[in-house]
Amino acid sequence: MDNQNWWRSSVVYQVYPVSFKDTTGNGKGDLDGITSKLQYLKDLGVDIVWLSPIYASPMVDMGYDISDYRAIHPDFGTMQDWERMVKEAHRIGLKVVMDLVVNHTSDQHEWFQNAKDGGDKKDWYIWRGKKDGKEPNNWGAIFGGSAWEWNEKLQEYYLHVFDVTQPDLNWENPEVQEAIWDIMRFWLDKGCDGFRMDVINCISKTPGFPDAPVIDPESPYQYGLVHRFNGPKVADYLKAMHDRVLQYYPNAFTVGEAPGVKTAEQALPLVRDGVPLQMLFHFEHMYIDHQPGMPCFNYKPWKLTELKDILGGFMEYNQLHNGWDSLYLENHDQPRILGRWANDGIYRDISAKMLAIFHATGRGTLFLYQSQEIGMANPSSWEVDELRDLEEIQYYESVQERNGDVKDALKQIQRIGRDNSRTPVQWNAEPNAGFTTGTPWIKVNDDYKEWNVEAQLASLDTSVLGFWRRLLAIRKQHPALVTGKFEMLDYENQDVYAYTRADEAGQCLVVCSFADKEVEWVSPVEKGSLLIGNYLVSEGDSDHVMKLRPYEGRLYYLEKSGRS
Repeated sequence: MDNQNWWRSSVVYQVYPVSFKDTTGNGKGDLDGITSKLQYLKDLGVDIVWLSPIYASPMVDMGYDISDYRAIHPDFGTMQDWERMVKEAHRIGLKVVMDLVVNHTSDQHEWFQNAKDGGDKKDWYIWRGKKDGKEPNNWGAIFGGSAWEWNEKLQEYYLHVFDVTQPDLNWENPEVQEAIWDIMRFWLDKGCDGFRMDVINCISKTPGFPDAPVIDPESPYQYGLVHRFNGPKVADYLKAMHDRVLQYYPNAFTVGEAPGVKTAEQALPLVRDGVPLQMLFHFEHMYIDHQPGMPCFNYKPWKLTELKDILGGFMEYNQLHNGWDSLYLENHDQPRILGRWANDGIYRDISAKMLAIFHATGRGTLFLYQSQEIGMANPSSWEVDELRDLEEIQYYESVQERNGDVKDALKQIQRIGRDNSRTPVQWNAEPNAGFTTGTPWIKVNDDYKEWNVEAQLASLDTSVLGFWRRLLAIRKQHPALVTGKFEMLDYENQDVYAYTRADEAGQCLVVCSFADKEVEWVSPVEKGSLLIGNYLVSEGDSDHVMKLRPYEGRLYYLEKSGRS
């Protein structure tokens, strides 16, 4: 692969710093903890380490409410700790990517403190007067209630698409853009290797701020993304970002989080040939089990063909139009994938390995979330006093306020809530899973004595961790798995997700059963030799007929004839 496209073949590992590794005993992960585990990530096969926010913050939304973009939150350490971590990462061949959160700030940021008193930065945020004696429109905030908050002194509302403590920046103001360009240059000049850009398609709203469609007639505020995301100037703003900043840092890595981007065609203007961004995080596969227009806690059954439509659709379109995709199944905003798409009970180990094959062989840049490589699962249950996530707490309280079923609310939180992926990394079987010598900021999953890094390092031949290591090595050895042509097979099948990745050297065949029973699958293409699988493959399989066991995954390689 040419050097300009190094980011396509890279493996990115997301670190959620507060839950990664604590070296001070305060119960919260820190930068020195990350530094201490960089070699572990390198050995796994990682190329880029992405850090969720570590900036100064009141931590209302776990650091996505930033009060100073040029300072490190003391819980994580100091700027010197950051510099030492980056130096060590670079020494062993890892890049470090930071989270760029510039749709909104904290209400404690000096910019908003000035704005709310009518200072010269008032127009750095979005203000509107009353309409018919109430809010300017019916937009609901992502975390509940209205997206507008009244300021008595100014006699105006400010917009907060997320929490009331996260006022949205006014990207229409050139001064705001210049301030953001300066922040980006500050970190890139310090050695940061690029950015994951938080809700970057929220920086432009629908002009005129029209009402959102009414999905919930019983609520005065309508939840959702319509009019709040994907405004007409997203591409213009990102082009300006590229022209003013990114083009001068040609080796910078960029990925934009873009909820509400529903198709690859919609995404293409933002990622064609890696400009202005190299790739986006879309959410369509993460919404597959959500009721449309409702918060994530409202479950919807789904079919495998729906997943094929989404992921296959993005891959097929992008390969025809010089677009690129991101591949992720987990992150800090999603629960663990095993119980969601497969089985985190008796087939947990098998499911983790099947989903690893599925995840690592698609067309796009691969993103792993911390502890995904050891087959982490959601905790078995949550009590209300154990919750830490703002979204979960506000959901629970809203159910409680309407005298709803709070037991069911906790059940939904266990299924889909964000705290599920934020429990501490389970390093070993010692107290608190070796994460901290103090009291963890959030509970440790009860299964840590059986499911931990140390135990899996001691059994690399059979563990999920060992499987991921081998799989990532295979991915690096076979360029077809990165840039090869993607072609879906047997689309109508509701049990088996299968496809090929092919280049001039050969063809990879990926076969993944999402069924909890044995299924027979007939391959329409020649298989070749097995590179990796999560079961011992039966000798009884014919050339084309496969008897797949529950959640079985296989990756085959067929070298093209005539090649030595």
